[in-house]
Amino acid sequence: MNPSTKRALSKLNLIRLLSENPEGLSLEELQKVTGHKSISALKKELGELYMIEMYPYTPSDCVEIDFDGERVKIKLPVALNQNFPLTPAEWSILRELVQKHKSLGKNSEQIESILKKINTVIPSEEWSLFEETKSTIIAAIQSKKILEINYWKRSGQESEKRMVAPWILWEESDSYLLGYDLEKKSFRAFRVDCILKIVETKESYDSLPDSAGEWLNGFKQLFSETANQSIMAKVWVTESASFHLNQKMKLNPTGNTKQILETTYYEFSTEVKETNWFVQTVLGYGKSVLVSEPSEIKEMILERLNSITANQTLAN
Repeated sequence: MNPSTKRALSKLNLIRLLSENPEGLSLEELQKVTGHKSISALKKELGELYMIEMYPYTPSDCVEIDFDGERVKIKLPVALNQNFPLTPAEWSILRELVQKHKSLGKNSEQIESILKKINTVIPSEEWSLFEETKSTIIAAIQSKKILEINYWKRSGQESEKRMVAPWILWEESDSYLLGYDLEKKSFRAFRVDCILKIVETKESYDSLPDSAGEWLNGFKQLFSETANQSIMAKVWVTESASFHLNQKMKLNPTGNTKQILETTYYEFSTEVKETNWFVQTVLGYGKSVLVSEPSEIKEMILERLNSITANQTLAN
């Protein structure tokens, strides 16, 4: 980077830092983040800020520096791009780094403030719970502990409790807990993102029935057939909802957008492997996700919504 470009970037970073802090910053606070070797060098650069050429504006149109002897403030009559755009993946990595720093127990107040701001961009509760569920399953498999799970029935509107001897965490395309249902006395596959609550009990199990291998072969075949029979759907999703929904199903952008009242929606195509699960997942996002194709799934969603409305009316 040539010296002129480097000096210009340094000045632009000063503008960004000051504009993000409308109450102003002390010279000492500024020096900590800018890396200037001395306060005098920082003062000199602050004095040069208004000289950045930004045609067709004159320097006085762009930047106005105010220093009352304690804090430096900036006024920008011209709206400049003050954002530091990050991709969803970069936001996730940043959050992981901040959470690791939090574990050190230093600057706890500032760390909590940073995490709160990051979580307004990419809320994490649902995805964190999903990761914790998988960690609990893996630990129970290793220790041979029975799991108590609260599982959402994909064919209905209610959940049910199951006691399961965990066997395999299946993660090919979708995540499943494969295990032996102690009440039904048979092997079952539980979709991980349909598990509402999971608890590792103190009870252990010694071994699984001899039919485990035969059942697994049947599951593999059924899973393969289900994948081959999957259908494609088109959905309109808000920007904020698309990040989390993409963790549950692969969203392929079509490039189309539309405006509904004050909300912007983006169109995606996605593969539907289990219709009931897909419908239940979409319903959980409310107005943030709208299904446009296929028509049979739209009808299922309308039926579910009508059923919910009817049940609420009876309850009242």
